[in-house]
Amino acid sequence: MKIIFIAISALLIISAGAGTGEKSMKIEKIRTGIIEHSTYHGWPTVTRTKDNKLIAVCSGNRQKHVCPYGRVWMYVSSDNGVSWQGPQALSSGPLDDRDAGICQAADGSLLVNYFTSTSAIFRAKRLSKEWKAVAEKINLITLRQEHGFWMRRSTDGGRSWSKKYRTPVYSPHGPVLMKDGTLFFPGQKQGSLAGEITGTPEYGVAFSKDNGITWQIVSTIPLPAGHDIRKIHEIHGIEAPDGTLIVQYRNHNCSDLGETWQSESADCGKSWSKPRFICKGFPTHLQTFGKDKMIMTYTYRLNPYGIRARISDDSGKNWSGEIILSDDGKSWDLGYPSTVELADGTLFTLWYENRGKGGAKLRYLNWKFQGEKR
Repeated sequence: MKIIFIAISALLIISAGAGTGEKSMKIEKIRTGIIEHSTYHGWPTVTRTKDNKLIAVCSGNRQKHVCPYGRVWMYVSSDNGVSWQGPQALSSGPLDDRDAGICQAADGSLLVNYFTSTSAIFRAKRLSKEWKAVAEKINLITLRQEHGFWMRRSTDGGRSWSKKYRTPVYSPHGPVLMKDGTLFFPGQKQGSLAGEITGTPEYGVAFSKDNGITWQIVSTIPLPAGHDIRKIHEIHGIEAPDGTLIVQYRNHNCSDLGETWQSESADCGKSWSKPRFICKGFPTHLQTFGKDKMIMTYTYRLNPYGIRARISDDSGKNWSGEIILSDDGKSWDLGYPSTVELADGTLFTLWYENRGKGGAKLRYLNWKFQGEKR
């Protein structure tokens, strides 16, 4: 199935917000579009593969933000996001499959991670007759076998996939590849899925030396003193250009909007710095680009709703003022952006957005900084 895109080709210029007081940066919007499909799509991740394809995964097949029908779907583009093939289904239930992440390991294998949610079937007062029928089919054995954090692996470019297997941690955008070929995966520990079957979450750092087949937790991520851990969610991490490991996470202890906080490790994840506030908005995706820069992209769920970014040229010690990538969202129901660098040096950002009629879609933006050569 070929997905037709909706695009705007004209170049638009937008200034960065004041944010941290850094100098303003201007960007050019090269192309924006939507991956069209008839169901609600949410919480995507995009990666660029070694053979220059864009692969996007998300939770599709949905009725709304919370429902029991979510499935991991994958889309592929061979032309830098101009057109997309898909969806290919990578999960089959019986619970709600959500928040998929994707990365490519050192050996070229693809790894897709996601978690299974029970929120829809446990909301008894909100269950429609249709949803009750789904809930009645779930028993304790099913919950024990199906609830948790999962990964699938492909060694042939996504044509076929392994059976799902459990991972010790989970985060929406998944693991990242380090320079030495190790996979770095900070996230919420398996068995501590807050707000669902079990209670208080815990956050750990896992590594894989065998391209995602097995994982080992090496440390626990410190959280701000005095903060309620149940209001902290959705970690993402990266190896910075100078070798520092960085994690950022969503924190609702100080703001209804939600904030991003950060911690760093100089000893390959064994110990972590005291967490510090970065900005309002969540959750973030971290990516290196250019020779030695990093970009964090994140959601802004107050009016004007949209997607924002910040840049660091010192391995995350400092971040630029806010760059507004999109500010025309129709509601809070949008976000979870991820960004990759294309072969021509421009950036490609993907997120989900509910614009009302037709439900949430996957929306993307190809952009660059004003004046940069392509």
